[in-house]
Amino acid sequence: MKIKCCDSSLDENKAKDLLSNSGLNRTKMKVTILLELSSAKTPLSVADIYQELGDESCDKSTVFRTINQFKEKGLVREINLGEDFNRYEIINPDHEHSHHHHHVRCRECGDIKLIEKCDLSPFEKMISKLGYKKMEHYLEFTGICSKCA
Repeated sequence: MKIKCCDSSLDENKAKDLLSNSGLNRTKMKVTILLELSSAKTPLSVADIYQELGDESCDKSTVFRTINQFKEKGLVREINLGEDFNRYEIINPDHEHSHHHHHVRCRECGDIKLIEKCDLSPFEKMISKLGYKKMEHYLEFTGICSKCA
């Protein structure tokens, strides 16, 4: 079975629970945006989410504000894949692919794949020796996929 990057398929009740547990209002739009992110096969931009919502009664600024709220509450992860915008993926604690991971994006066709493993422990050890705590890192890759090469 092929791993679908970022697909963590919430149902409506689980989406509402995540919002409530994060201290956010369970509005229809927030639930809809969370469900859209949870069923995505790749990290989505604000423009992608807005486009997927179609003629729902919301504008792009509402999607942007909602994504920022989700980011502040730890419901989404921001991803920079070397484009002029950021993408977002849901952090679903009940899903196997919500652990820390990275992505690679084809610079030709835009295909995005999930990179499962992240072993930067030698760097973390060096940084820890410098006295840093609660470290985070962001590492994303771009290249040309085999189809485009």
